[in-house]
Amino acid sequence: MKKYCTMYVFVMCLIAPLFGAQIQKNLKSLEADFEQIIITQDGAEASYFGTLQAKAPNKAKWIYEPPMQKEVYVNEGKISVYEPPLKQVHISELTTQSDIFEILDKATPELDSNGKPTGKYTTTIDDTLYAIVLDSKGMPLEISYEDSLQQTTRIVFSHHKINPKLVDSLFVFNPPQGVDIITPK
Repeated sequence: MKKYCTMYVFVMCLIAPLFGAQIQKNLKSLEADFEQIIITQDGAEASYFGTLQAKAPNKAKWIYEPPMQKEVYVNEGKISVYEPPLKQVHISELTTQSDIFEILDKATPELDSNGKPTGKYTTTIDDTLYAIVLDSKGMPLEISYEDSLQQTTRIVFSHHKINPKLVDSLFVFNPPQGVDIITPK
């Protein structure tokens, strides 16, 4: 379940700076396509594709396309990870949610030799360095980090939609009949 909590932190690393005053004061929601690239310690790569929908302050939905076929919902302090091929959903409380925005509010921009922002922001959470790359309009291009297994994860975003109308029910996972629901003890 730790990797799903890491994914939540990753989601919040993406959207928190966007919702903060430093970058976009009026951004309330976001939709984007993504490519998630995982590079193992020995250099092997795997790529996954999908869509992200996010809404301030703490709601997100990741839909991974086959062959990964996974849905990740973040809402009301919980994360639900549904894996249709396995007919399983993992549901857990997020212990990092209470202070994630405080940490991300402290993310600092990198400056070029003239003291101007480069579009890259960094922050460290639980000894993990996250790098967020923004375009000139403050939209996310990429976010990356290295996990405890020394795997590098990069998520590259495209086809942004800013402030689409996203209803809260979109972020509520309703398990289909017949799936196994796994919760931590």
